[in-house]
Amino acid sequence: MSTGRDDLPEGFGGDEGEGGEEGEREPLAAEERESVEDDLHDLAGMRAVFESDGVKGVVIACSECGSNHYYGWDMLQESLQHMLETGEPRMHEPPYAPNEEDYVVWDYAKGYVDALADAGLDPESRIDLSMCPWCATALDPNFSYCPSCGRSLAIARLYLELVERGMSERTVRELLVRAGFEPVT
Repeated sequence: MSTGRDDLPEGFGGDEGEGGEEGEREPLAAEERESVEDDLHDLAGMRAVFESDGVKGVVIACSECGSNHYYGWDMLQESLQHMLETGEPRMHEPPYAPNEEDYVVWDYAKGYVDALADAGLDPESRIDLSMCPWCATALDPNFSYCPSCGRSLAIARLYLELVERGMSERTVRELLVRAGFEPVT
């Protein structure tokens, strides 16, 4: 993470404000605010990349207690947003007996998203499909497969990306069929 605090997002080390009372902490300094905003941006990129694969959130190794802390996407986003608004970290209830495979390690996810950006791929600009091109089922933008017919939506996203980049629909269809993919309707 961008905070430089032993793998924890800014303010997630159990620090309390002066005197330990809620509401006594000063607003975030400009550098801290920027760090939390960077973490929110990083979190959005991670979520865009990993949530569609069933990942429930991130795991962060705590240097203070030596344990891993599991944060769902919404929980961490709300906590970081709360920190921006109040200057205080929000207390949270960790998931009971989380399945480690359901979470991605923050540092790994951050590196992966950074590598995508370095390659010119914006993880947050995923092509959204509102309907399955084969069976016309309404889709959530994060679906990787159609819940009705079970087809992978990756080929439909590739089709849309190539057309948006200026290739004719006919050329794209021909290429995909020659490559062995089922025609996108």
